[in-house]
Amino acid sequence: MADMARTFREGNLHEVVELLVNPARSGLYLTRSGIRRIAGEMGLRTGVQTRARMLENLFREAGSEGRAEELIARLEGEAAAWVARFRAWSRACPPAKAAWRDWTQRARELRRCLKGARKWARRMQAESPPG
Repeated sequence: MADMARTFREGNLHEVVELLVNPARSGLYLTRSGIRRIAGEMGLRTGVQTRARMLENLFREAGSEGRAEELIARLEGEAAAWVARFRAWSRACPPAKAAWRDWTQRARELRRCLKGARKWARRMQAESPPG
């Protein structure tokens, strides 16, 4: 978990995106269609490439539009949905509860990191001169 917090604190955009598209590290699975859905809801583009490249493009597009905070909030929502999904799966199959515990912990940690990133994005946007 410290790796996730460190990546958000010290990593560049590429490193954060690589973490986000790695389910074993982030606790969620962002599909290409999921990334396109988020982009479409925001009226932004991703291009048609790998998941990492699409998400990186989406971050760049959101940043240039002054909407990075909104994108991060939507990713928080994705993490929350995965936490709920893991809980439902654990209730549906109690013997598998332990298997979903680690995934739930990673998705919760991701939500905490994204919450911090959203605050940072809000501060950066407030400090940016109007374009």
